[in-house]
Amino acid sequence: MTSQNPSTPVKLPSSAANYTSATLDPDLRSQINSILLKEGYVTKIQDRLLHALHAHQSNWPTVIQNHALSLLRSGEVTSFPALLRRVLEDVRQDTALAPSSASANGTASKSMNGKTSEENGAVTVNGKKSDATNGANSASARPSLAVPQTVVDEALKITRECLDSVCEIDESGAT
Repeated sequence: MTSQNPSTPVKLPSSAANYTSATLDPDLRSQINSILLKEGYVTKIQDRLLHALHAHQSNWPTVIQNHALSLLRSGEVTSFPALLRRVLEDVRQDTALAPSSASANGTASKSMNGKTSEENGAVTVNGKKSDATNGANSASARPSLAVPQTVVDEALKITRECLDSVCEIDESGAT
């Protein structure tokens, strides 16, 4: 990184805490992204995310690589664009099936919609047994492709730290 704090932090109104990608001004988003890139924060976020992925016990990068190789070897996909679409869709599907607080082995510590429970190591959601039991999809006997929640939490934490470094909240509400 070239500096700890950018020479000109982006000034945001205090209401920015309630912004979504749909309500954030495109110019403001562009300004924030430019500073994140210029000051090296994007690289810092990527490095921490990659480290968290490799350090996690689920070995997620290798699981993704093995899944992609399996799809290619089986002939289910025959081109890189199709492989990328399929792997991303499989990650989305496994993420949707996994309770947001489940660990890599499929055990849940919190509830999802108030209806998640753990029965003999199998996660149930709204009374139905999840396909992602013990980190594997029972239909295909492959490990879950969902990004581990601790990795997501780490990515959010470092992103927040970087945004705090480049943005300044204007408590008066003016921009």
